[in-house]
Amino acid sequence: MRAIMPEMLYIDPDQFLIDAFRLGKRVYEDGFRPKHAISIWRGGTPVGLGVDAFFRSRGLTLSHTTIATGSYTAIGQQGEVTVKNLEHLVQVVCPEDGLLIIDDVYESGNTIAKIVELLRSMARANCPTDIRVATVHSKPGRAQHQDLPLYVLHEVEDRVWIDYPHELADLVADDDPNDAALRKKDEEIWRILHGPAPQPSVLSDNPRGYHYLSGRRLHLDSIRLGVQIARDASWRPDFLIALWPGGVLSGLPVHEVYKYELRKHGGGVIPDHISINTQPTRSSFRSAIVGLNYLSERINKEDDVLIIDTTFRAGKLVNDVVMRLKEVLRRNLNHKRIRVASVYYNPDDRSTWTVQPFFKKPHYHLHQVGQEVIYPSSPHKLQNARADLRELDPKLAKVLFDD
Repeated sequence: MRAIMPEMLYIDPDQFLIDAFRLGKRVYEDGFRPKHAISIWRGGTPVGLGVDAFFRSRGLTLSHTTIATGSYTAIGQQGEVTVKNLEHLVQVVCPEDGLLIIDDVYESGNTIAKIVELLRSMARANCPTDIRVATVHSKPGRAQHQDLPLYVLHEVEDRVWIDYPHELADLVADDDPNDAALRKKDEEIWRILHGPAPQPSVLSDNPRGYHYLSGRRLHLDSIRLGVQIARDASWRPDFLIALWPGGVLSGLPVHEVYKYELRKHGGGVIPDHISINTQPTRSSFRSAIVGLNYLSERINKEDDVLIIDTTFRAGKLVNDVVMRLKEVLRRNLNHKRIRVASVYYNPDDRSTWTVQPFFKKPHYHLHQVGQEVIYPSSPHKLQNARADLRELDPKLAKVLFDD
């Protein structure tokens, strides 16, 4: 039985995207130039992508990855804070490096305080001296830690529960069998969750030569993919791995669909979830994909593993992760128990391999495409971003290009 529902603030996917870019703009215009950024998985990762993209639009590249934490147990409740996957940051930071910690909301500050406490304990003299926090929302009345500079776009009253786009399972209740709370959140999401499992389809080519996705379109497609996977009763993952950066946009909704299905119907355990960094930077050691330490200590040979990327081309990133997992875990990983999922699948990619890949196509996908797919957090991939974005997404163009 769910406790009495607080006042809800529903966040639209497109507006959330705009706010993520606006947050990046605020940090940039304040003059802060961090060398490192960490986005807190789960809710901070879509925000971090927008912040990162804004800095990129100004010619600056952040050494940026994710860390996983846990504290929320239900609407309006918090549990003990745990932190996963901080070791990689400890190995690359220096005192003179600026560090930006990114999340969706700053409430008590306990999660971020725990991250900073662990970082200072582990890095010691190497810990950055200038650590700042950036969030889209904050609840000043709940703040218990105010020792770090904080960038915030919107202040929200304590009584309000902020319902972010990917959140589904917390709206499930025994006394709401028809999911009226979910329907109030978003009618189309409700229809997807209550409809049949979507089947793969082929997207027609776009006259522009590429598919540009709005935040909402990608979000809904990711939920559809999640339903397709979760309804496969023959296979249940123990671990869900979202590839940073692109895969987190789909990994969040897919994981949330699993949580929704299990809370709604029971029959299993929510898969452990983490994002791992496959993006090379000057500070992240490419040969040891960031995030593998956490998995190497937990995955066993009988575990089923789902790897998610938003687009599967030749599967280079996915297969790279699998190869590194095999090297680290050896007999503790059975690659036959790994499955791959992507929202979009391009079978015509002409990338070549010097070794035989484990996977040449995803086990699950929603749309087959024959053109490049450009995510809303990657406007730099547009050939003429300034002109194209003014037509495709005028609000985002205004944030990026209007002073």
